Amino acid sequence: MADSKPYNNGDSTLTEDERKVYDRQIRLWGYEGQHKVRKTRVLLIGMQGLGAEIAKNLILTGINSITLKDHTDVSILDSCSQFFISRDSKEPNRAKASLSAAQKLNPNVKVIVDTTPIEQNVDNFVESFDLVIATECAPSTYTRISENCRKAKVPLFMGDVYGLFGYFFFDINFKHSLYGEIFPFNQNYEVPIDKKNTLPFYLATALLRFHCEFNRKPNPETSEEDIEELKSIISTFSQDHIPMTAFEEYFSELFCALSPATSIIGALIAQTALNLTMSKPLNNQNMFFYDHVQHEGRFILH
Repeated sequence: MADSKPYNNGDSTLTEDERKVYDRQIRLWGYEGQHKVRKTRVLLIGMQGLGAEIAKNLILTGINSITLKDHTDVSILDSCSQFFISRDSKEPNRAKASLSAAQKLNPNVKVIVDTTPIEQNVDNFVESFDLVIATECAPSTYTRISENCRKAKVPLFMGDVYGLFGYFFFDINFKHSLYGEIFPFNQNYEVPIDKKNTLPFYLATALLRFHCEFNRKPNPETSEEDIEELKSIISTFSQDHIPMTAFEEYFSELFCALSPATSIIGALIAQTALNLTMSKPLNNQNMFFYDHVQHEGRFILH
């Protein structure tokens, strides 16, 4: 960032360059809000399409730093929504391949790449950040991240996109149930029958159970077999609440992470995280589902 004369407004010190870059959002949330954003260190786990969308929105606002953590390789599925990675990129790692385009969005933000699997350092790693956002993790990893963020009192957002279906959940007051109890993806947990648990809730639970059993998300190359497995998982839920036929329209659109859904879920995660950073009141409901069949998003409390 080029040197420029600082502008002091109370406890906020912004350079003239920053004032110009962030002028529109300063008008929206003021110098104090921008100062809080400017100090925020974010850990973002997973750099598929959803991670790219979240990173874009946060980097543009001028956070202090964002660590892009992903140990996996670029795949053909990334072409569906991962706009940071160019088609002719020769970098195999997804986070490294995203670095250049992400950094160009805002030179004022430190963009850091970490290629160590989160499973290897989750227990102590989260303490170094003001905010953790986890995407596309295995359910057991989500649970470990949730437990460790709770211990460290670090706000946590978790979300995923399956084709055109997506959701996110956040734990910011460290009083709600752990992730594995909210989404009973483990067979030892019985799926609760509750009027507030809509079809998208049960679909997300089934997808997480699928990930537990097969150590992956549903894949377009095995779509027919995967749909049958999802039906089998859902059939273990009570049919008195939501019949199997209600899920049929969703099954064919659960593959890859498609940009319409990553844009919606990514923008909402980023905006909610920013509101938290600036101490703005949040919706009391801590879970959001995007229902692409009904063309609606819905918050619920869990």
